[in-house]
Amino acid sequence: MRRAMSVLLRVAGLLVLLPIALLLAVNVFLNIWLPVVVNRQPERIKLTFDVAWMLVPGEVEVHNLEIRQQSPNDQWLMKIDNATATFALRDFLDHTIHITTAEAHGASFLWRARLDAPPPKGPPSLPSEADAIVGQADAAAPAAPAGTQIVADPVVIEDWSPPIPGFTNPPTPSPEDIYPSAKPWRVALHDVQVDRIRELWIGDYKYTGAATASGNLTLEANKWLEVEQALVTLDGGGVTRGSVSMLTGVQGQIELDLVGTNPVAFEGRGLFGAISGKVGLTAGVANLSFLDFYLQSAPWLHLTGGVGELVVDVNVEDGTFQNGSKVAADVNDIVARFLSYSVVGDGAVRLDVSLADGVPQTAIGVEFLDFAISLDGDATPHVKGQGFAVSATTADVALNRPFTSLDIVLELPEAEIPDVGVYNAYMPQDLGLVLKTGTGTVRGHLEVSTAQSLCHGELFLDGRAVLATLDELTLSGDVAVHAVVPSGNLETGKYDISGTSLELRKIRVISGGSTREGKDDSKAWWAQIKLPKGSVAVGAPIFLDGTLDVKFRDTVPFITVFSEKQPLPGWIRGLLGVEPVSGKARIRLGDDVLRVTDFQLFAGQFEVLLELRRRKEMVGKLYARFGKLSLGMGMENKKSHIQVFNAKKWYDAEPSPD
Repeated sequence: MRRAMSVLLRVAGLLVLLPIALLLAVNVFLNIWLPVVVNRQPERIKLTFDVAWMLVPGEVEVHNLEIRQQSPNDQWLMKIDNATATFALRDFLDHTIHITTAEAHGASFLWRARLDAPPPKGPPSLPSEADAIVGQADAAAPAAPAGTQIVADPVVIEDWSPPIPGFTNPPTPSPEDIYPSAKPWRVALHDVQVDRIRELWIGDYKYTGAATASGNLTLEANKWLEVEQALVTLDGGGVTRGSVSMLTGVQGQIELDLVGTNPVAFEGRGLFGAISGKVGLTAGVANLSFLDFYLQSAPWLHLTGGVGELVVDVNVEDGTFQNGSKVAADVNDIVARFLSYSVVGDGAVRLDVSLADGVPQTAIGVEFLDFAISLDGDATPHVKGQGFAVSATTADVALNRPFTSLDIVLELPEAEIPDVGVYNAYMPQDLGLVLKTGTGTVRGHLEVSTAQSLCHGELFLDGRAVLATLDELTLSGDVAVHAVVPSGNLETGKYDISGTSLELRKIRVISGGSTREGKDDSKAWWAQIKLPKGSVAVGAPIFLDGTLDVKFRDTVPFITVFSEKQPLPGWIRGLLGVEPVSGKARIRLGDDVLRVTDFQLFAGQFEVLLELRRRKEMVGKLYARFGKLSLGMGMENKKSHIQVFNAKKWYDAEPSPD
């Protein structure tokens, strides 16, 4: 009996000690053997922590947990300060870190693509992050010479992805070179709740600040990625992209599902194509350059700057914006760059997804409350006003891809030209015409389709009390231009300007020569000029070529130019004062030359023929006839001469200005 009792006591003791022994064994395994098992190939995966213990079977507490993993395509690092988690320990035998429930406090997650990642298999490559950082230095680009074609700035590509201690990028040597192929580790996190998140850094996007997250995540290197019922709450953090601050004070929630997919098939933002969820955020916006990703099909249009408030209310299904999605920002100091121009001012930016004939479409709009338009590098604005607007629509609604085609409208309401002197930048350097003073207004409308970079539009410009000089001549008066562009190509810089017209009013031409004494000057002169056919080729040696239909009060200003150093006899001035005259001509304008040929004017028995070339100096010939009276005039090297006898024969024999 005594022996039986002793056996029973020993058995009972063993039964009591067995759970304790098992618990000790499990804790020894967690702290000693688990890292050894997982970290046999640290270049692929490494798990570290300060201490872990299990008091309740299956429930583990861990301090300073780090899991670092590398696949042929990416590298990532997850840090957790403290966590209580329920592990499925038997899944370690199947190369799976399986957490069935977890509460974590203090965390960060960093991910970057490997720079030596092989080309993706399966779907075609999606646009990469080549739009990485469009620097704010764009606004400081130098002004382009008159008549040159402006091309889009080359995109600056820099690696702003997070550093991951222990991994170089690309790895040297790579784990594929060190180890044979092996079954990858699978990380499965279910019913996870994390608070005090410090940092989420994905590629060149970085969120820093307070956040919480909950949901399910399954990640297997080079094989599988899935997110279910994720809820991320952001509380006052900031978002940067590379070195550019994009959002500050972010408040709101992101509901996220990422359907199970093979991440090998995606590059850059391609993974966004598998996302579904809702985003409701408010934030301070620090830079609008993130919109450039979607505007890549319009490389001549950039949005940067912009400091203000942002509201995001977006629904996404399988990587596409859904009907009713909205992004709105009221910001100061927006910079919209179009070709070589910068539009700067305060206003509102909107992105809306709505249905058009039952099909979703995206609309982006920028409306300026006030604005100033300058040629890049110019301190003085060319135009100032209120209400400038840029709007763009597209059938594209994908979150992960740039818009492939955009229909863009630029609307310039009537605005002020503070000083016409800034428009000297458009004048050929050797033409000799210099705008001195004057003001005016301008308004216009331009529509562009990015499918072929084709555009059409019109511009109305009115100049008041414009004062200009041409050598020793002073010209003043009012100018009205109606520029018409029936068609144009922003990529080639070739534009049809047929239908453009120019009207000159109250023109006065005054000579500065001491011997002139006001003779041959003109007052209250007017002209009406139309281009029935004309074209502009930006950057070409001759960038404007057109035919003119003209109507003038008289021909006196032309004679003034020809007789700049020598006044005309009174009978010649009377002969040329016939009113009005009309005719036609051909004009060609280049960087350093103006050519006018086939210039013919008529008024009853009055006829004028003219050819001239302006390159630093004026060279030309003129023939005038009234009935049987006629004369010829020539100019070269600032000297003019009059031919009275056989004037027509002289004109025909005189070589045309080259």
